Amino acid sequence: MDAGELFDKWLEGTVHRSTQVNPDGVHLTVAEVLRIHSRGRLDFGGSELKAAATHSLSTSEHMPGERYAWWRLDEGDYIVRFNERIKEGAPPMLIVSHPRLLECGCRIAGGVFGAGEIRSVLSVPEAGVHLKENARIAVLLG
Repeated sequence: MDAGELFDKWLEGTVHRSTQVNPDGVHLTVAEVLRIHSRGRLDFGGSELKAAATHSLSTSEHMPGERYAWWRLDEGDYIVRFNERIKEGAPPMLIVSHPRLLECGCRIAGGVFGAGEIRSVLSVPEAGVHLKENARIAVLLG
């Protein structure tokens, strides 16, 4: 399935079609960054599953009057929630790190996703990273 069809048929909550649809796939944009502050729990059968506790990080302006603000992230792992959601009935889709995210020394935990909200783990290197709201940080492949 080409990126334009994937975008038009299977996604909602998108930001800007002409920027997000590319030959390599659909670029996903970050909506929220969450800090993990206590451990989760996972057993074999799932009956004792407890998600890790998180809290949403706030953004700050880099320059007064900017339309979008920035997250200033230190080294560590975070959970990111994307603006885009996969519609019901969509085939499984794969997300991978956007090349520009890799250039910053960061990476997204790739994975296969079905219908619903898209979240992933963002790993940030020792130097940290500044991440702007709606930045394209992952690529969705159909």
